[in-house]
Amino acid sequence: MLIELVAALAVAGLVMFLALPNVPPGTNAARYHALLSGTAALLREVRTEAIVGDTSRRVTFDSRRRAFRAGARLIAVPADVRIAMASGGQCNTEAGGISEIVFRADGTSCGAVLRFAKGNRVDRIRVNWVTGHVEIAAGR
Repeated sequence: MLIELVAALAVAGLVMFLALPNVPPGTNAARYHALLSGTAALLREVRTEAIVGDTSRRVTFDSRRRAFRAGARLIAVPADVRIAMASGGQCNTEAGGISEIVFRADGTSCGAVLRFAKGNRVDRIRVNWVTGHVEIAAGR
């Protein structure tokens, strides 16, 4: 019984060893879509928290660490995805590569456009400065 189990594990390990090189490296289409959806969801959640809590809330983007942070929530951007952020004049931007998107209690925001690119695919997440509405837009 034990010998059969060890043999089965050895065969499974061999199959994994042979199949692993065929897995493409980097971010696939599903992970890229999950990155866009997760980032947009984080922005929407923070906007909702600002309205419900009747106070300003922030989402911080650290370009050096390639990560979005809101409180304890963190979204890391993979190295093979290019990202750029253009923010409105009321957003906080530091020289160290840290930018903030501010959502206010009345639903407005400082406004921002996040540009994500992977290969030939380019998408944007737009944060409207008047309404705070967050949307994903495909294309250049």
